Amino acid sequence: MKVLVLCVDRDNDLGIKTDFEGPVIGREDNVKAALALGIADPEDADTNTILAAISTYDDIKKRGLDVDIATILGDADVGYNSDIILTKQLEEAIEATGATNAILVSNGAEDEFIFPIISSRIKVDSVRSVMVKQSRSIESLYYHIIKVLKDAKMRKKFIAPIAIILIAYGGISILPFFNLIFQGNFEGGINGLSSRAFGTFSFMLGLFLLQSAYRIGDFFKHGPRNIRRSLSEGDLTLPFFIFSLFLFLFGILKGYDSATVELSDLLEGAFNRSILFLSGGIYWFAGSILVFESKNVANSMISREMIPKSFWIITTSIISVTFLILGGVHYMMMIAELPFEGTETSIIFEISIGLMIAVIGGFVQHRLRSDTSVYREGWRR
Repeated sequence: MKVLVLCVDRDNDLGIKTDFEGPVIGREDNVKAALALGIADPEDADTNTILAAISTYDDIKKRGLDVDIATILGDADVGYNSDIILTKQLEEAIEATGATNAILVSNGAEDEFIFPIISSRIKVDSVRSVMVKQSRSIESLYYHIIKVLKDAKMRKKFIAPIAIILIAYGGISILPFFNLIFQGNFEGGINGLSSRAFGTFSFMLGLFLLQSAYRIGDFFKHGPRNIRRSLSEGDLTLPFFIFSLFLFLFGILKGYDSATVELSDLLEGAFNRSILFLSGGIYWFAGSILVFESKNVANSMISREMIPKSFWIITTSIISVTFLILGGVHYMMMIAELPFEGTETSIIFEISIGLMIAVIGGFVQHRLRSDTSVYREGWRR
């Protein structure tokens, strides 16, 4: 029996903040990895997790047992993508070490997600959760807020929605003045932007927060290396992302075209412009999200010949929400007497379709208990 002390970094903090790539196998390499991560970010909990795995390895080694150590790294896109990468690296580590049993060492935050992945490939004898101690002097609200803002998952969950709202509000309020600039009326456009200082500030602040939430600068820094790795592994994320981005940008253009129609003075305002923008671009935004989510299906069909259960749920949810939003937008356009070619019947139809698809989505979620196999005899040669 050979024991593998396994450390899991599901969101790939080690890979992002250092030059290490998974799996990191052997005590010496893991010590170097922990040291590199500790220097790059002294507050990262994964440093303590790797050190705890090394300590566990040393304890087992002293008992005279055959033992090895490995750290596997996921991806910043936590979820399906990161778990697929973890699975590949776990299989590589098992093959390289010849281990038959494992001891899982983690920070305890995502044990419920990673344990089934590990236990399906190797027998897990023990799980050790590492909790970092904190001194009372830093256990303050300010400290925890700063910690949340440094956490990538928390930034995307809390900061990104605020950024999108600010960009939407600011963009719609200053949109007519950009239209004047594009038409050649620079003086009128600049004066208009100056008069809408709060809208301009909201737009710029939203862009800054969006960059902070998704670390766009880091993407340009580490992007080429990640893209090369993805393409070499047969990952189809990049082409789907490019097509999705194209649809999203086209949706912005369509929304802009709808929002810049000529309105009377009584109807002029950021709210009405926002409604017109949504009515013109929402189909394209929904299509962009669906295309981006389809990358998981393509990758899963290539690697596992399975369609993820989550895809069916996400697809029905997006289509349902799109129809419901569209029905609400068209209703507000009709009430506000904005340019609208539909009728009350078409609005009721849109809302009904949205509700019906939502019910179907709930039924699918209830009935579909696992991923769907797409294997057919002779599908691969």
